[in-house]
Amino acid sequence: MKQAKLIEEVTQIATLKAIEVFNAQKEEELQREKDKRLYNTKLLLKHYHTFRKYVDDVKEDVEPETPIQKLILNEKDIVESVRATTERTVEMVKHLDRAMDALAYICEREETKHYEILHKRFVEGLQISIIANEYEINNRTVYKLIDTAAERLATLLFGVYGLKIE
Repeated sequence: MKQAKLIEEVTQIATLKAIEVFNAQKEEELQREKDKRLYNTKLLLKHYHTFRKYVDDVKEDVEPETPIQKLILNEKDIVESVRATTERTVEMVKHLDRAMDALAYICEREETKHYEILHKRFVEGLQISIIANEYEINNRTVYKLIDTAAERLATLLFGVYGLKIE
């Protein structure tokens, strides 16, 4: 009888520990995904000018209004992938522009400067120190505001997958 109770207690402890480890791993995975989305968003912003110039240069060579989902999922072979690169880039820039417009609207309604600072840094290409001087804040605050804006932009870019769901 005592041995059965001991086995039951050990089983319960092991089960709780396994659940704890599983939850920690799941949380770590969600954090990695969030970090990846934020990293990708910042990478898109960093190269915004290059993408914008590319899109403006190839605009007439692209099929009109191919949905971005179709372009991302349609990778049958390497030739198709290479052919779709231009379309994919054009659609991604459109998607980024729409997300930035949405962020601008949200920040305007909230009366925050997050979007303005993000825009000045990545679209206008201003240096952090110039932005800091313009808004009379320190450089670190500019970085924090850009990080916050980029997190919000990531949510707009990646939809519900940009959120941490509990």
